[in-house]
Amino acid sequence: MRETFFRPYLGQATDGRRGPLRIHAMDSLILGVDGGQTSTKCVLIRADGRVLGHGRGAGLIHLAAEGGPERMRQALGACISSAFADAAIEARPLEAIGLGLTGISSATAPEAHTVRTLVAEAFAPRIVVVENDAYTALLGAHAGGPGVVAISGTGSIVCGLNARGDLVRAGGWGWLLGDEGSALWIGRNGLMAALQAADEIGPPTALVSRFLSYFEIGDLLSVKPLVYRSDFGAKGFAALAAVLSDAARDGDAVALGVVASAGAALAELVAAVVRRLGPDSILPVAPVGGAFEHVHGLRDEFMRALAGLAPGCPVIDPLTSPMHGAALMARRAAEL
Repeated sequence: MRETFFRPYLGQATDGRRGPLRIHAMDSLILGVDGGQTSTKCVLIRADGRVLGHGRGAGLIHLAAEGGPERMRQALGACISSAFADAAIEARPLEAIGLGLTGISSATAPEAHTVRTLVAEAFAPRIVVVENDAYTALLGAHAGGPGVVAISGTGSIVCGLNARGDLVRAGGWGWLLGDEGSALWIGRNGLMAALQAADEIGPPTALVSRFLSYFEIGDLLSVKPLVYRSDFGAKGFAALAAVLSDAARDGDAVALGVVASAGAALAELVAAVVRRLGPDSILPVAPVGGAFEHVHGLRDEFMRALAGLAPGCPVIDPLTSPMHGAALMARRAAEL
């Protein structure tokens, strides 16, 4: 059997392809990119699956935003350069680049075409594949096999794949329309709870004093102009999740309630995806993203809610990362 991308990590073949690997392709280089709002990360691999290096660049903004394309070009340039540097080899043309990007709804969306054009012009790989970052996270989490990924980072989305190859997603509508259970949702709901406590229409909470300290203000009336600034947005609210997490760790009931609601909201998205994938779908679920990693109690609350909403679906750790999922996507496109 042909050596496959995930064999070096998991010790098993996953793509089922057979036949000899073309010898001249062994030294072909493939890049997998995970591009989010916080940072851009990539892995550089050979066609035989050997990892050569990792890279990192700045976070991305929506392509339609002012400076969006140039921001992406710079972030990818820094990411690729640092991957070659980490590999200790001279930069050379890539066989394929796979990109899982925030803000890309699908491979056929206009913004995906824009990315493919930009990457082809700037970096000249033979093949460019662009998808939503949830899809590449799904590929990475389950080594290309059936399963569900629940992403809670700055935003949130759930994506699932069954054994028939059906792909289903839920959420991912962005911070103005959804992103339930994400860091920005947690941060914003925590701040709203503090404001309600200050107005005495909500229960008392230590979040009031914590947000006063965080914003370095004397009263919560001063918070409004800060969060309505154009540069606050999703990232600003997501940063507030750390404040709420600390309060939850210290036992604040309101903060714990926000975390429980976030876990339940994410579990509802997963349950919806599992139902749509088929009545007999019992799929492993991998929680992925910074909020699961850093918000106190979120993973536990998610698992508790999921046990009631999708019984039998085990919660597992991701088998590997979204950038490795992007590399697998590129490798398959290049048929290596």
